[in-house]
Amino acid sequence: MAGKDVKQTPKAENEAEIESETRQRLEAPLLQLTYMKRTSLFLKLYWRIIFAVCWPLFWLPLVVIYDYPEVRCAYIVLIVAGYWVTECLPIGITSLIPVVLFPLFGILSSQETCACYMNDTIMVFIGGLVFAIATEHCNLHLRIALIVMRTLGCSHAKLLGGLCTVTTFVSMWIANAAATAMMVPIVFAVLRELERQGLGKVFDIKEDPQDPEAEPDIRPTKVTKAYLFAAAYASSFGGTGALVGTPSNLAFKGIYEYNFPDADPITFGAWMAASIPQMAANSFLLWLYLRIAFLGYLRPHSKDAEMARIGAEGEAIANQVINQNLKNLGPMTFHEISIATFFTGCICLWVFRAPGFVRGWSEVLTDVDLGDSMPAIFVCLLMFFIPKDPIFMRFWSKDPSRRPTRSSEGLITWQIIHRKMPWRLVFLLGSGFAVSRGSSVSGLAMKIGLALVPLKELPPVLMLAVVLFFVGTMTEFTSNVGTANIILPVVAHMCVAMRIHPLYLMMPVTLMCSYAFRMPAATPPNAIITVAGHLQTQMLIAAGCIPAIYSLIVQVILFPTWGAFVFGIGEFPDWAKQHDTDQKP
Repeated sequence: MAGKDVKQTPKAENEAEIESETRQRLEAPLLQLTYMKRTSLFLKLYWRIIFAVCWPLFWLPLVVIYDYPEVRCAYIVLIVAGYWVTECLPIGITSLIPVVLFPLFGILSSQETCACYMNDTIMVFIGGLVFAIATEHCNLHLRIALIVMRTLGCSHAKLLGGLCTVTTFVSMWIANAAATAMMVPIVFAVLRELERQGLGKVFDIKEDPQDPEAEPDIRPTKVTKAYLFAAAYASSFGGTGALVGTPSNLAFKGIYEYNFPDADPITFGAWMAASIPQMAANSFLLWLYLRIAFLGYLRPHSKDAEMARIGAEGEAIANQVINQNLKNLGPMTFHEISIATFFTGCICLWVFRAPGFVRGWSEVLTDVDLGDSMPAIFVCLLMFFIPKDPIFMRFWSKDPSRRPTRSSEGLITWQIIHRKMPWRLVFLLGSGFAVSRGSSVSGLAMKIGLALVPLKELPPVLMLAVVLFFVGTMTEFTSNVGTANIILPVVAHMCVAMRIHPLYLMMPVTLMCSYAFRMPAATPPNAIITVAGHLQTQMLIAAGCIPAIYSLIVQVILFPTWGAFVFGIGEFPDWAKQHDTDQKP
């Protein structure tokens, strides 16, 4: 009854005793820990919140002593950069810090700061993400990958070439992580079938004879490494080929057009014309490098070459696996055809909006400036109107069994977008624009750019190499778009101070931000292959050094030559001179 104590049963008393003994047993090791060990455990458990509190406090005296706009802006940038690098807070939440601190510290108004989080460039990014999600939703990307790999051939050298080709192309349009995640299962399906037929191994597995219950040491073979590195690195190269390939490209577009409003905008077609040659060169060199390093190319009598030789029988097995995967997909559906048509149509609208060599469709339609976001969002809207299965056409069929009983959903649905859209990247891109604008308005970017003016004494190509080496190293330890957001405003003002064309440094720096090959957490493709392939960090570092070097060399050779032809970067432009005048007191 209520108000009376209920006597515990013997069973309940026993359970309470057991629970108490268990708790004491678990707590005993903690009580026996020394003070230093307990402190170490505390820091291990709570380091994120400790860093989040201490990092701003550490730099606060700088603002108190030097109360200038550029110092206050530097303080905010340091907080955001520290949080980005350590990820002590989720990246999406860290990206909202400028909305609070810029108005509070008198750098930008709330209206100006919030406007950075939704503009033409970000709408292009959202449209590109919707395209990528729609492509994955209908499995069009998988069909393209399988068809290309089957067409190019099924020896290890040809399969590796097909993998590099298709991953590079697909990654131009969908997220690098999605491109890698798509290719890795295909790779393992082929390799495991070859292993089942006695034609190679996927992993070398070593068990400890003294401890049979211990986890075995699993290491990928050299052939497996070649395919995994191809999937990850080709996706990083492919992301630079199109303006929507990776967020750092769009960060560059927004920062460049904000800092130099009188310059010609970076169009979709101009970007592709300038970047595709370097993308193709890097992807080809990747294929060549992986063949030499892991498949014994140029070393026909080596052990690597022997392990990579599968013969006609192995090629037939690989081809069989690919054909079976294609068969499982079935014939091309209306859904896939529609997405491919819209995707191609949007690319054409982007390229011919204002190509320069002919009058673009936007110039014919209106005098109002139409950005790249207009066709992107227009095609996204159309995908909600078109059903993925036109079953409504059978509604008046004479055969009652063919008449539909439900409506068909669109080519893409909000539920799919809501589930797969990486909104944190949208916030991250917006924060980059806010940091860029705050750095320019406060004078921080100009101060740093002027401090780097002594680099102009170097030959231009050597100066470019030094800057790219610094960026390539930095991007290994922070996100690609985070690196772009921090570096690009500085580089813009550095170019003005040195009186060189801003694109001479800004575009190669943007491309270099995507070339993170040596650290598992540097970019999602690296993380995916590290987990899927049981790769140790030293393996990734050793394999990634060569792509990091030759991609830098490709930039140093191609952009000052081909980039000069596309963008005309030979002279310091008048609109940049005007910007220089505006910045001087």
